[in-house]
Amino acid sequence: MSELADAIGQLSTSQELLNEFARQMERHPMYSKPTYQEKINDLRDYSNGLSVVTYLVPPQKETPAGDFSIATILREQLGLIGNVLAAFDSEEGQQAATTVFGLKDADRRRITMSLQGMIELNNLLRQEEDVTLSLSESSAKATTPPVEAKKGGFFKKLFGGH
Repeated sequence: MSELADAIGQLSTSQELLNEFARQMERHPMYSKPTYQEKINDLRDYSNGLSVVTYLVPPQKETPAGDFSIATILREQLGLIGNVLAAFDSEEGQQAATTVFGLKDADRRRITMSLQGMIELNNLLRQEEDVTLSLSESSAKATTPPVEAKKGGFFKKLFGGH
């Protein structure tokens, strides 16, 4: 498997972890309140945005277990996005993008620009309140005290609509 495919696969797996985190957060009584729905929706929007590249490689089937925080997942994804961008810039990555995934130069440029935008969204999300959940197959429990969620989603923050 190429360096590009590995980088995309890792990002895809991390994206699935974030999706599971959002599902567990929504099910948890503390975070199912309307004040947190905007945060959950922001996480889902961000995760869906990663699909600009993750559709190319399916996530590895991993069962999340242990404590995870949004900030930790987003920091990891920031590095993974950087790895994907670096792989797209490399000669081997450009060749793999063409031969393995059938991408043209314009496709690579679009994906690169989109991922750079995802870095901005990642930075905005990491500035918000952190939430830690214990993820397992059966349940999630909060390990942080409830704090009032900030009003306004990341799109408002991104476009200055405070």
